[in-house]
Amino acid sequence: MGWLTLRSRTNNQYRDLKTNPVSASVSASEKTGAYSEHTENIAIENSINTQLQPQLKVTPSSSFLGQTYPFHSTTPDSELPYIDSSIISLVEQHWNKATTTDSARAREQLPAWIVIDNIVYDCTAFQHSHPGGPVVIRSFVGQDCSWQFWRFHGREHMMKFGKSLRIGKTSGIRNRFAEPPRYCRWRGSNTIVNVRTMPRST
Repeated sequence: MGWLTLRSRTNNQYRDLKTNPVSASVSASEKTGAYSEHTENIAIENSINTQLQPQLKVTPSSSFLGQTYPFHSTTPDSELPYIDSSIISLVEQHWNKATTTDSARAREQLPAWIVIDNIVYDCTAFQHSHPGGPVVIRSFVGQDCSWQFWRFHGREHMMKFGKSLRIGKTSGIRNRFAEPPRYCRWRGSNTIVNVRTMPRST
């Protein structure tokens, strides 16, 4: 390297070793030849990356009964593809059947879809990293768990974790548990309101 000077130490004095200095005015062809093993041709690298990009771009998806359901992390809820409630019911049936007859490893391969506010979330991989544990998610596979979700989570949780788990929207899936009423009193008023009937902020 041209910026280092080699020196030898003898009797606490330094003397320069005989080296051939590299000229500062090196032509482009000499530079490429001199440093070819330490350089990369950016033009070639960029063209390779451009050719591979379409092949490397993989959309994460969920599969069930031969049908693929891609994740939609940036699509608005209103534009998500519709998944019929019969498909969600089949997911629940497969899950319940597997939990009684198959091994834990076989259950890991089954989709763990839940429904929150008519949006279908694939929690198959997420259930293992869910802070509340996988059992909570597994108990609602193929079912609606909207009010249970909103009791323990806020909008920030949905934006951080849920947005990337959405695979579609549905309708007709009912929550098997009735939401217990919660009442609150407005400040400065004697009016008592059922919290369930209040519109949820979006």
